[in-house]
Amino acid sequence: MRLVAIENFRLVDRNKAGADVVFEKDSNKYTAKFFFYLQGNSCLSIRTGRHEEGIRTCELEDYIKENRNELKKIVKPEVERVRKEQRIRVYGLKE
Repeated sequence: MRLVAIENFRLVDRNKAGADVVFEKDSNKYTAKFFFYLQGNSCLSIRTGRHEEGIRTCELEDYIKENRNELKKIVKPEVERVRKEQRIRVYGLKE
């Protein structure tokens, strides 16, 4: 199983973000929803949500467990982006 892309990264709640994560397995692509629990601009925890048939929940959980630090590094710029967008939308701040 290989991570292909993280798409549609968005804030779901004040300290929770969601994204569609695309995986390739046996030459097929599957999409799963991942939830990222945040504190400031840091990702504290990652959980799996709904996913397509053809990929099992335990496979996704194992992938998260094995690649947690790499996933956190990948989403860090996205966390900063959505936090900045939220500040602009709520407070009208530019920086």
